Amino acid sequence: MKKLIFAALMAVAVLCVAGCDRVEPGNVGIKVNKLGDDKGVGEVVGVGRYWTGWNTEIYIFPTFKQMKTYEDAFNFQMSDGTTIGYHIGVAYRVDPTKVTTVFQTYRKGVDDITDTDLRQKIADSLNRLASRMSTDKFIDGGKADLLTAALSEIQQEMGPPPTVIASINAKVTANQKTLQREQEVKQREAEANMLRAEADGQADAKMKLARAEAESIKIRGDALRQNPEVMQLEAINKWNGTLPQYMTSGTSTPFIQVK
Repeated sequence: MKKLIFAALMAVAVLCVAGCDRVEPGNVGIKVNKLGDDKGVGEVVGVGRYWTGWNTEIYIFPTFKQMKTYEDAFNFQMSDGTTIGYHIGVAYRVDPTKVTTVFQTYRKGVDDITDTDLRQKIADSLNRLASRMSTDKFIDGGKADLLTAALSEIQQEMGPPPTVIASINAKVTANQKTLQREQEVKQREAEANMLRAEADGQADAKMKLARAEAESIKIRGDALRQNPEVMQLEAINKWNGTLPQYMTSGTSTPFIQVK
């Protein structure tokens, strides 16, 4: 039983190790789903070990300078029909900020790109440019011009195609517009909340003032009802000592009785 358990644990350990990929320092990984609705969608991952299992695969892209020397010579024909074979090596690096774009463009790892796509582009460029140059010119210093022109073409062709650039730019623009709309909505909500708070504050202040005035009137009215002589005292304070010159029938002379 112990041997069976140990064997099972060993099998699980081997499975775990086999199902893990590691992104070494100086590299960037693209974790790609092989099944499901998000099939082919790449997620950029940094240095570390990642569980891949049966459904995912990690493509490694070195971000430091690489040197690729092709074993087979590139054969190209000059304008006068002479065929020249030339061994070529290329130095390149993958921009870590463009890894997603590179994968979306070629759908393969960097080794496959250099062995197939890059090699084919070099061959096509050399054949096209060599057909415009004579053998004598190539020998008499034209080799450097040919290689420089080929390098310039390859640098342009190996960049992301216009459709990918347009797609990325459209996505960035859409994200920016979405963020802008969200910020505008939040700003309007904040302004509305501020106006509501201000209105609530004014209404609350008016209610408090009205309650205070009503309470003041009530207190004064209760005080006057409980102390009627206060009204006589106010009348004395306000009387200037002059009697009315005209009085209607039924009115009494406003003398104050002093007891």
